[in-house]
Amino acid sequence: MDKQNIRSLIDNYNFVVPEIQREYVWGAAKNKSVFIQFVKDLNAKLQKGDTNIGFLYSYKSGVEHYLIDGQQRYTTLILMLYFIAASNGNDCLSKIDKILRIDEREQAFSYRVRSFTESFLHNLLKSGIVDSKVVRDQIWFKNEYNEDPTIKSMLGALDTFNSVIGECPNITLDNILNNIYFWYFDVDQTSQGEELYITMNSRGEKLTDSEQIKPRLFRKENDKEAYGKKWDQWEEFFYKKDLRGDRPISSIDIAMNNIIRVVLELKTQKEHDEIKPIDDSNIIDLHDIEKYMDALDKLYELKEKKYSAEIARLYGDSNSDRNFYTLKGLLVEMLKVNHSKYEIEQIYQTIINQVRRNKLKNISYLNFLENYKNSSLNWYDFILLLPDSPDANVITGHEYDKIHICKEYGQEAENAIWEEQSCPFWNGDIKPLITWSKVGDKFNLANFKRLCHNFNLLFDQPENSGWTSDSVRQALLTRRLPDYPINGIFFGFDSSQWKAIMNNNSKEFHSFLNCFDDADKDKRDAIIADMKRNYPETPDNPWAEFVQHDYLLQYCNTKRIQTYRKEYGIECVKNSYKQPYSVKNMHLFFYLTDHISELNDIMPGWYRWEDSRGWKSVIKVCNNSCTYDFYIEYRKDHSEQYEIELVIKNQENSKDLIDKANLLGFTMQDEHLKTYVSQNLSELFDFLKKYVKILPNE
Repeated sequence: MDKQNIRSLIDNYNFVVPEIQREYVWGAAKNKSVFIQFVKDLNAKLQKGDTNIGFLYSYKSGVEHYLIDGQQRYTTLILMLYFIAASNGNDCLSKIDKILRIDEREQAFSYRVRSFTESFLHNLLKSGIVDSKVVRDQIWFKNEYNEDPTIKSMLGALDTFNSVIGECPNITLDNILNNIYFWYFDVDQTSQGEELYITMNSRGEKLTDSEQIKPRLFRKENDKEAYGKKWDQWEEFFYKKDLRGDRPISSIDIAMNNIIRVVLELKTQKEHDEIKPIDDSNIIDLHDIEKYMDALDKLYELKEKKYSAEIARLYGDSNSDRNFYTLKGLLVEMLKVNHSKYEIEQIYQTIINQVRRNKLKNISYLNFLENYKNSSLNWYDFILLLPDSPDANVITGHEYDKIHICKEYGQEAENAIWEEQSCPFWNGDIKPLITWSKVGDKFNLANFKRLCHNFNLLFDQPENSGWTSDSVRQALLTRRLPDYPINGIFFGFDSSQWKAIMNNNSKEFHSFLNCFDDADKDKRDAIIADMKRNYPETPDNPWAEFVQHDYLLQYCNTKRIQTYRKEYGIECVKNSYKQPYSVKNMHLFFYLTDHISELNDIMPGWYRWEDSRGWKSVIKVCNNSCTYDFYIEYRKDHSEQYEIELVIKNQENSKDLIDKANLLGFTMQDEHLKTYVSQNLSELFDFLKKYVKILPNE
């Protein structure tokens, strides 16, 4: 491998883009914005000095060297060299003609994809014309050229140069010839274990794994021409806009690295976290990569967005299935002789659900796929005939049972199961629905569909709102589930809490779902309202206050409650770690909201507010015109009464106030005037009104 500038490459090699290679596409209209950016970036880099623009691969054929990679950039630079020379006059053009050996038998560069392209480029370089419209008017320009993709792209390159070169003062003949470099590889001469590992590219980065293994694979291959074009086509596959989206060009290298890793793993049944070019070039060859790239292309041609999404994971930026489990399964199926579109979907649904549930281990999965690839059985039969053991079958337990159901009940059951298990709530595990749907020990598809409808009617909210409405939570409270709220802490917010509630109260939860048979949204709401209405606040209904008072639920917005602080009873907790709000205190707060005007009728200026800054909620009844306020909090440890503290704001005039407070039942406790009142809110409020009438105002 050598670092060589353009002049050195022109002087020392007769480069040919052979028939087997791809079209020139950089100058095409669809690539114009990228092409312009390349020219501008090149100008900016040349301002700083020498510029390395990547890699050039070739192999020798007689006196010619056939390019197998880098021909797009190299062709662009030859056209740019011609454009600058022709724009500077005949003398300059003659100089470049000699450098390129235009009139010699062995020219410095030929684009021999077709005879058309070779003759066109020769005539163009001789003509000195840089206007594409004028080129098309020349006698030597044949009608067939108008439909040739490479020729159209070369003319497009001239048009782009005309529009942008004037803004690029650093793109000169001298700079192009002497200050632009490639890393040049002659794959016939590159030996294993040499500086290929440590060579740095133009960005100062280590060669990518695919760049390191590529020349080693080509050294082993006799048909270099064919595979030179194929490699180019493989890279071009990952340029597809609908796959790559807005990802940077560097993502192409990542995708190539990842597909080679996938090929290595599927061939060896061993993990390959990285490519080891020396060792791995002895394990796979270009035929192996071709086989799986063909499978990848066939999968893409099915035009299914979900399959394309699995292919796009190869770009390396997906947050899930980083081991490409689903894609591996699909590729193996595409290699089977008798694969069908229906069976491809079965594999996709089976494996992606295993990925959702994090049930796969790479080595055992690779062995499983290898056995399946060599089997004549279809997907379901292969799974069902293997032992239900992780040592033999990666599809076990709940997933194994679902395969049995799908096999027995056919496509209607499959579609119903696939649809439901893809719901974010279930994350692939629909075991409760399968269990509830059974009649005896037998799965019942009609029951399953009915329960899915009922469940989705109730749990139809986004995840960040806790999957369902507060009214559904309240309705569940009326059903007297033994473990609801679960462990006295949660009554349903994230999916793990809901699943624990369902598993701990399976019979009762199933019965609850059955209440909504044939319901639409209006009937659902009516059923829930009826459940709430028939659940009054009595000692026999311990959670009734959450059913009857909607305002409580805003103080436990992630549906978290706590009971471990004995002095305050049940408390609502906002988010996970915010200050708790005593349920009884919030009852008082909202009662005062409706009745505070009665205090103001006695003495204007009273207001109430809830203070939870001290990790306990206190209801404060205040009046800026008075010398005292009331601080009130529920105390379960004081016979379930409300504790009222009389807070004196002006201690200088407090004696008379303290004396009257003592007469009215307040006592000094730890230097605070306190008394206790029944938790009956109307009695407590009557107590406040009585004191406001009697205690001095100033």
